[in-house]
Amino acid sequence: MRKFILKLPVLLVLILNVSLNGFSASVVREIIPSDYTPTPGPDYMRAAVFAKLSAKQFETVTGNKLTFTQRIYFKLIKRKLKRDLKKNPDLLITNYYDPQKAKFKFDFLWFVIAGIIGPLGVLLAYTYKQRKGGPAKKDVITSAWLGFAGFVLWFGFIFLF
Repeated sequence: MRKFILKLPVLLVLILNVSLNGFSASVVREIIPSDYTPTPGPDYMRAAVFAKLSAKQFETVTGNKLTFTQRIYFKLIKRKLKRDLKKNPDLLITNYYDPQKAKFKFDFLWFVIAGIIGPLGVLLAYTYKQRKGGPAKKDVITSAWLGFAGFVLWFGFIFLF
């Protein structure tokens, strides 16, 4: 029994090696329809190319299915691009989209300020001057509005009940 257990790995390797040689490989070519137009990749897209894309083509380029609201926003962006292309035909998509600006960063300090002093906190957020390395002004204002919403709920709960 012990000899069989020692010879089993060698036997398995031989079986796998022989079985792999038994398979054949073939080349499969994709048939491309005559009305097919290739869509360029998103890395080097110019605004002129983007303005000509349909929503379906954009879905294939990005690999994500667009929701209803994203489709509407996509059409609005295309209209804005077409208007701006008349002024400058060499526009790039990167002129319109900056990933650092798109992310919202919650600012707890301004949330608390507006949550405690209410509308005065929102007014202070609008007069806030952005410092280098500090939070973005739009993030400060959004956080203050969220704090003001908490203020309204808090006082509404106190005075209504």
